[in-house]
Amino acid sequence: MRRILCLLLCLLTLVPACALADKTITITFTGDVTMGSEERKREKDFSFDTFAETKGYDYFFANVRDFFAEDDLTVVNLECVLSDSSKGEKKDKTYRFRGPTDFINILKNANVDACNIANNHTMDYGKNGYASTLAAVQGAGLGAFGNGDVFIFEKDGIKIAFLGVNTTAFTSRKAWAKEEMARLRAEEGVDAIIYTYHGGTEYGRVHAKRQTTSAEWAIRNGADLVIMHHPHVIMGFEIFNNRTICYSLGNFCFGGNKEVRERALEAMVVRAELTFADDGTYLGQQLKLYPVHTSGNPEVNDYQPRLITDPAAAQIAMDRAQDDTDFTLNPFDPALGYALQDFVPAVTPAE
Repeated sequence: MRRILCLLLCLLTLVPACALADKTITITFTGDVTMGSEERKREKDFSFDTFAETKGYDYFFANVRDFFAEDDLTVVNLECVLSDSSKGEKKDKTYRFRGPTDFINILKNANVDACNIANNHTMDYGKNGYASTLAAVQGAGLGAFGNGDVFIFEKDGIKIAFLGVNTTAFTSRKAWAKEEMARLRAEEGVDAIIYTYHGGTEYGRVHAKRQTTSAEWAIRNGADLVIMHHPHVIMGFEIFNNRTICYSLGNFCFGGNKEVRERALEAMVVRAELTFADDGTYLGQQLKLYPVHTSGNPEVNDYQPRLITDPAAAQIAMDRAQDDTDFTLNPFDPALGYALQDFVPAVTPAE
């Protein structure tokens, strides 16, 4: 009898510990995903559309599909229009990228869960093209955010909101974004906010001042993590107010060019682990940096990204990030396949 009572007491003491356990949400972020072609190149044998027709939809993300399945949420920057019509094409733009709406199944089959659609190509075919893209993403059951649309992800009682903005609309949307981030916490019960920003100098080696001021503004006004894209190449990282800024993840699956542009072979995938207390209080974040090659061919784009496993190749990607980072990044670990960065607590512990 005494043994039974002791066992019951032990079990009772364990219940509160389990109930108060921290919760971790794992989110994977990639750079630019362009699923489509220019109208004049659509029928070319090297075009993304031709690859989709001849190799099938599962071809493009074959190397990362299982990797994406490991997390709670995979987020990409969808930098194209998904529309079955070329109506509204802005022919005054140098580059316009479009794929049929059915291409959304490329992402869905690859375990992608959400898309940022605030960038400089989702309006290539005007309002109709944008509306078609939004409908395709949401119709497939994927989250869509940007340009005033907010996506809220929820798991285990934790809510994370996603907002996105293109650099040209940043100033005009500042007042809305500030109010919206406050409203999300007060009315929607959101526990953390991810803010994506599409801007920077294309193929630049370092992030621009405007990227810094915009990211820091977002954090001061409620963002817990800032993810940036547009430069097509890897840029660095910053810790500001105990939140991380990722200045550019580079390309990922980029159907816009048949060639692999200089410095665009290497990219970075960020896997962020956000930790919360049992009551939803945000406790901090830890990033895993996965160096990536955007193509299996360093010169001709095969539109098939892959995680880098070779230490020497991974070092090239890490060096590109380090060159634009003021603090020392933790190194790539070949045994793990990523570079594990230090945990960044939400509040600096008192000394």
